[in-house]
Amino acid sequence: MSGIAKRIAPLMMALGLLLVPAAQPTVRAQEEAPASGGESKGDPVPGYLGAGLITLLVLFIMGKSARR
Repeated sequence: MSGIAKRIAPLMMALGLLLVPAAQPTVRAQEEAPASGGESKGDPVPGYLGAGLITLLVLFIMGKSARR
């Protein structure tokens, strides 16, 4: 990695971790059940795959920087 990338990478990681919505505790009222018989909309698999990909990317970057 070049000199500027070594300085920017930790800042980018910190910014990404600060913007993660899961890190912010929230309290919400329970939503009403949908009137269409309770069927859920959408497929959660792409979300799981995306989260896994981001996790692997972060681990790769941290592992690559830890070797130096």
